[in-house]
Amino acid sequence: MKNNHEKLITALVDDLKPVDKPAGFVMPFQLWLMMAVLFAGGLAWLRGPYRVGALDQLVGSVQFSIETMVGCIAIIVIAYMAFRSAIPSGQSEYKRRVVPIGLLFVWMAFYVYGIVDPALVESMAGKRDHCYLETMLLAALPLLAGLFWAKACWPTNKVQTGLLFGLASGAIAAMVMQFACMYDPMHALLFHVLPGLFMGVIGAFLAKIIIK
Repeated sequence: MKNNHEKLITALVDDLKPVDKPAGFVMPFQLWLMMAVLFAGGLAWLRGPYRVGALDQLVGSVQFSIETMVGCIAIIVIAYMAFRSAIPSGQSEYKRRVVPIGLLFVWMAFYVYGIVDPALVESMAGKRDHCYLETMLLAALPLLAGLFWAKACWPTNKVQTGLLFGLASGAIAAMVMQFACMYDPMHALLFHVLPGLFMGVIGAFLAKIIIK
């Protein structure tokens, strides 16, 4: 009888297959992304008007449109990987870390190129005081919401999860500031994008405290 039980257990174990696509994070990811965009966009609007003609500039400049599109793709991928990293899976570290951060640097490369060949005419129109602090403020609540969701899961690398949530939140805030604040590639890098990247450091630090 014992041998039969052992054979049954062995047979069941042999039939087990790893789960490549863990369930339970797609809907939270979609809700968080929508909430983060609405929160950052709404709070920026409450703090002051957006740059006059920002949407017209998006339609009128191909370079600015591509720059914005690449940024949006990077945000979506980073946020998706942040939620996926909170649930153990067989996914490689390359996909979890290198791909989303690589897309973020591609987005930044557009601003570096823009220093030489800006997508729009550089102007002080719409400039906001202390916009680097505002960028971090816009990212704060989405970052905390993501970390507390991850706390209820089982991230095997909580620092990585916190880093990705911080980068996603900061990138959303930086993107909003591209329409709310003045347009200048160097200004965008120093006062919008870099504060957004710094939210990744803050997210990694807070993850060690919040996610137990």
